[in-house]
Amino acid sequence: MTNYISDLPGWEIALFVVAFLYSISLIARPAKQAALSAGMSAISARNIQFGIMGFYFLWLLYISILSLKGLFYINSMPPKIVLLATLPLTLILFLFVGNTVLFKKLLRTISLESLISMHVFRLVGVFFIILYFYRLLPAGFAFSGGLGDIITALLALPIARMVSKEKPGSMAAVYAWNIFGMLDILNILVIAVITAKDSMISGARGDLEMTIFPFAWFPAFAPATILFLHVTIFRKLYQMKSAKLLIRPN
Repeated sequence: MTNYISDLPGWEIALFVVAFLYSISLIARPAKQAALSAGMSAISARNIQFGIMGFYFLWLLYISILSLKGLFYINSMPPKIVLLATLPLTLILFLFVGNTVLFKKLLRTISLESLISMHVFRLVGVFFIILYFYRLLPAGFAFSGGLGDIITALLALPIARMVSKEKPGSMAAVYAWNIFGMLDILNILVIAVITAKDSMISGARGDLEMTIFPFAWFPAFAPATILFLHVTIFRKLYQMKSAKLLIRPN
């Protein structure tokens, strides 16, 4: 029977799983604070936090089952994991979640710095590079994905601090950082497709490590979620700019 679990040492797989699940809490926690700032009860705010975490845990469970069965384990165009995981979550987040009354309410009260600082969860991208050193991912794919995530994560807290202290140039830094973070995700998606296409021709393994447990979580969760969070920051910036125009004296 084929084993659709990563060949990474067990302790590193466990570390990845813990880090990835903790990342979800970093995303959910600011939503709870935004709910409290919006005047919602502590119970409602906690339910929102647990609702976000519960949704993602169930999503990752669904992906885990499919990846353990080897459903994604094939170089195809478009990649199966994109069709069955990346695309559905993208549609859920952008077409449903982002248009709900609750989301818009929370967006009004959540701070810009908390939307930025939550991106420290992208430090989990170091596992791209770890997989390369175990020869489980090609260098181009691993370093493009890993370094972009690490840079975005490391810059998140300093930029969030600049915003909270209203330092000169902070807004320009936010725009530059946010664009970089989005381009990084789009870049790795393009590289993933190119790698899969080249692997179909050459017969190489390519990026198939991203289709088995637990690393199938990366394409199933990260592109859609991260792009949604970056777009949310742009929406917050537009909201803040509109509010300043409204209060500007004639």
